[in-house]
Amino acid sequence: MGKAKPKICEICGATIRGPGHTIRVEGAELLVCDRCYEKYGRKKPGTFSVMPTGREPRRPYARPRPKPAPKPRTERPLYTEDIVEDYAERVYQAIQRSGKSYEELSHEIGLSMKDLKAIAHGYREPTIKEAKKLEKYFKITLIERVEEVPKEKATIPKDYEPTLGDIANIRIRKRKK
Repeated sequence: MGKAKPKICEICGATIRGPGHTIRVEGAELLVCDRCYEKYGRKKPGTFSVMPTGREPRRPYARPRPKPAPKPRTERPLYTEDIVEDYAERVYQAIQRSGKSYEELSHEIGLSMKDLKAIAHGYREPTIKEAKKLEKYFKITLIERVEEVPKEKATIPKDYEPTLGDIANIRIRKRKK
């Protein structure tokens, strides 16, 4: 009689010393060594994954969180905010009435001195955010609402037949010399 064939671990390929262990991996029974049994054999049957995670599986929350209700679709406002045309005059006069220097005002308002001077002398138009700061501090009006008239969508007549030019996007390439 010849020697008995050595048993080989079906996961790592190492020679099994002793009887070995049988574990279930995704429904299949495998003969594994002691080291693989330590890694993979202690898990519940049928829940094993070949890739070890090194941590306990997540437990689901006690109560599932309710899904937030969908937000109602809001239409765009029918107005826009624009800066008034004589903003420079209004800001300059407000600065003169306050009697403070540009440096003091820039600290109190929250704008740089350079921006404040540029707006007051009309070199630069303020952003909506800057205009709101100036309005709040000086109690002047710099922002006006402009009403937008909703445009009706262009409709295609029922008897319209499209031509090739309506459908195709034609690109003309220049020839190389």
